Amino acid sequence: MSFHPWLNALHLVSAIVWIGGMLVMAVVVGWSALQSDKTSTVGLLLAVRRWSRKVVTPAMLLLWMAGAIMVIAHGQFPHLWLVVKIVAVIALSGLHGFLSATIRRMAASEPVKGSGAVRNATTLIIVVVAGIILLAVFRPF
Repeated sequence: MSFHPWLNALHLVSAIVWIGGMLVMAVVVGWSALQSDKTSTVGLLLAVRRWSRKVVTPAMLLLWMAGAIMVIAHGQFPHLWLVVKIVAVIALSGLHGFLSATIRRMAASEPVKGSGAVRNATTLIIVVVAGIILLAVFRPF
């Protein structure tokens, strides 16, 4: 029995949870940044931070592990489409870290860095994920 379909399913479920969680984080950060009364947003920020640490970050780690195991087990590296996909996932992982740090800072009423990235995080996530899906489905190069 092949474990590849199970790894692939785990990889996809982890991706859905991770990206959905990142979109929630991005929307909450963007909304919180627009509020004039920052004390009213602290409860939401803390709840999203706890949820991110318990659900979203583990999903990202599981996605990375399942993906790495599939690459190692099937020797698909060095296809260029896969290299580009991995670079895009690294960028999303960095954005996840940025959003996590921003939520932590906002919840502690500290100044927030990168207001442009905060405003554009949702769009950036959607565009990068669409690119990753296109690369995985069509394997253009």
